[in-house]
Amino acid sequence: MSWRVAAPLSVLLALLGGCAATGDNKPATTASTSAGPVALTNCGTPVTVTKPPARAVTMNQSATEIMLALGLQDRMAGTAYLDDQVLPAYAAAYAKVPVLAKEYPSKEKLLDIAPDFVYASFASAFSDEGVGDRADWQKLGVGTYVSAAGCPKDTRPAKLAMDDVLAEFREIAAIFGVGERAEALIADQQERIAKVSAGAKGTRVLWWDAGNDAPSAGACCGSPAMIMSAAGVTNIFADLNGSWADTSWETVVERNPGVIVLIDASWDPAAAKQAFLEKHATLKDLPAVKAKRYVVLDFSSTSAGVRNVLAVEALARGVGGVGN
Repeated sequence: MSWRVAAPLSVLLALLGGCAATGDNKPATTASTSAGPVALTNCGTPVTVTKPPARAVTMNQSATEIMLALGLQDRMAGTAYLDDQVLPAYAAAYAKVPVLAKEYPSKEKLLDIAPDFVYASFASAFSDEGVGDRADWQKLGVGTYVSAAGCPKDTRPAKLAMDDVLAEFREIAAIFGVGERAEALIADQQERIAKVSAGAKGTRVLWWDAGNDAPSAGACCGSPAMIMSAAGVTNIFADLNGSWADTSWETVVERNPGVIVLIDASWDPAAAKQAFLEKHATLKDLPAVKAKRYVVLDFSSTSAGVRNVLAVEALARGVGGVGN
């Protein structure tokens, strides 16, 4: 009998529940337009927003979904760069926000729509491949924000934790004057994580992101490690530095994971990873492979944001009862 748990988009809606914004584009409460200035330091950059933005642009999927989870779609002048489909709970709201580009828009394109706030999940959004330096935008009076997980290395948390993600919800909500929505969202996610984490303790997990010759695995300190920790499982590569790290299949065999997380991406599907494992001369004899002990997670679940709780739930429930 095979043992395989997947968390595809079709079931994430059922898991989402809680305080997510509904798809009817109606926020739970009227957003404040009179909140006072908000000053904070983000990725080492001082940010001051004198009033809640009205023409925000999100540069990555995680930033987009955080805005939608906070019911702020009416404040969005544009969005860009999806890795997966937007969660079904947000689809109707997302459909009303202009999509500026498949990946990052040009600086000229962004200037054309006159944003008053630019929010990204990764510092690369403010590089030459994106829309240019944050400092240039702030000189124009445009506020900017980058997720803690996506800060440049020297200002990134040494070890990402769920508290960093929840703090991002709180800071974005403060900027937009909807703090009560963040507190409701945070309370909901904390409660859900507490419900599922205990049952997974002790399970040894390989988080396989990409790569066949030299597998890229979830390492000590990024979002994969954060999700595994919140789910209560043991990361077999917690001794490797960084968010992801290249290792070897020989080491995977030596460490003998009880469960293997397969990241599903359009450019590297989980099905192909599973087929590789089950055909590999050595890996096919791993107990986890022989028993098909897989948990499939969408790539977008690995970016810090509202999906992380879904990944924690799927992982914890998927490995429940496997004691290795």
